[in-house]
Amino acid sequence: MTNHEFRAIRQRLGITQAQLARVLGYELPLTVSTMERETNPKPIPELLARLMRAYDEGYRPPDWPRKDDQ
Repeated sequence: MTNHEFRAIRQRLGITQAQLARVLGYELPLTVSTMERETNPKPIPELLARLMRAYDEGYRPPDWPRKDDQ
């Protein structure tokens, strides 16, 4: 998965980098930001790519952010 695909999925999901970081268990939104950046992005691990595709296809964990959790 490319950084562009990763960002596009997050944007389609309608959540912020901070919200995605919380769902994925990262302490800092910066972790998501480093995967999405245009130059020298951090590689997307295969397991994370599979999870993002599952989210894109409709899977939602119990702790999924609500619209008012911005």
